[in-house]
Amino acid sequence: MIRIARLLAFALSLSALPAAAQDKPAAAPQPEPMRIVLTRSAEPCEPDCREWLAAQGAITKDTPAELRRAIGELNGRKLPLLVYSTGGTVEAAIAMGELVRKSGLDIAVARTVFSQRDAAGGTIDERSPLCASACTLLLAGGQRRIIPPQSRIGVHQQTIVETETTTVRDYKIVRGRRELVDERTETRTVKQEQATGEIDAKMRRYLDAMGLDRSFIEVTVSTPADTMRYLKPDEMLATTIATEIGSATLAFSGLRSSQAPGRPANLNAAAVLPATLVAPATPIGSVELGPHRGGKLRLALSVGEGRYQQTTALQMRLLFGDAPVPTRLRTVTLTLPGSPPIVARNEDGSDPEGAMTVDVLRETLCSLTDRTAVSLKIDPPAEDGTPSTWQRSGTAAELLRLPTLRTTICR
Repeated sequence: MIRIARLLAFALSLSALPAAAQDKPAAAPQPEPMRIVLTRSAEPCEPDCREWLAAQGAITKDTPAELRRAIGELNGRKLPLLVYSTGGTVEAAIAMGELVRKSGLDIAVARTVFSQRDAAGGTIDERSPLCASACTLLLAGGQRRIIPPQSRIGVHQQTIVETETTTVRDYKIVRGRRELVDERTETRTVKQEQATGEIDAKMRRYLDAMGLDRSFIEVTVSTPADTMRYLKPDEMLATTIATEIGSATLAFSGLRSSQAPGRPANLNAAAVLPATLVAPATPIGSVELGPHRGGKLRLALSVGEGRYQQTTALQMRLLFGDAPVPTRLRTVTLTLPGSPPIVARNEDGSDPEGAMTVDVLRETLCSLTDRTAVSLKIDPPAEDGTPSTWQRSGTAAELLRLPTLRTTICR
């Protein structure tokens, strides 16, 4: 056998590399190149169904052209871009962010689940939104940047990845002559190092032009390339990578402010205040989930002020009888017709038994009727509980105590 090798060029990329132990995500297959698809809600919604551009996958050198094509097909409509990505190529992400800003589009972080019956139809999944590494540069281009509080917004230093591509040919000798048996290409990473100051400078110029606070680039370049730092909601707001923390459905609200592009949106709402200054939530009742260890498991429901004027904070405490059950690693998924899943979680690390909370558009809750079908599911279920113990389906009147909720928040 004889092997002939050729070395090809190296590529500059920014990708979601393995994280530090405390932040390390589960191993995942190599992401597919990003697809950008004009999507229409697959939920029952005719004739007024939501539409958006779904952008999912790794950002490559070809992705800016894909985005340009998709925006061109909008014929001037300013639909939101819903993005879900582990990252990709730095310069391509910057080009995409500039195009998004020039087109005046909003960006929200969420995954689109495409319909098997209709390639152009889909639903919005907010259970684990992700925008990491170079994806954050694309996100920075959004006129409004809407990030659900449970999102993983990951940053780290950019890297230069040098690859070696080898063409391998296998031969055999037949009657004194060499004949080709097989030919294949093998690629391997041979070097990773911090990118040059020139790339850092280009990122700084771009983020300044997008109006982001300088703290965002400082957090990015100060995080080693072989780790990933996931920002907390307050950090997303402080660094201005988020103009709003809330459901991705806020991207469809049509709210526009007159502020300069890239500055946090003024939604005629008070600034986010420390918890000690926020009015306490109002209890609206409880929901029995089922038997558990000889007693009954239930959710205590409350509503309070949301982060923005158009949102309400829906709070849920998990109780066994009257005793609180730890909620730090749990979520409650609320499913409503015509709406993406609404996920409440306990974000307060100092109170493992605290409320699981989520901001919901007030109009979403106030448009429900007493007989609207809803469901509640708690994850992860306890090892000694049956699945039925941790989920309920019923009407909004039963599971959301809608008459009381309506009196409390609807005007």
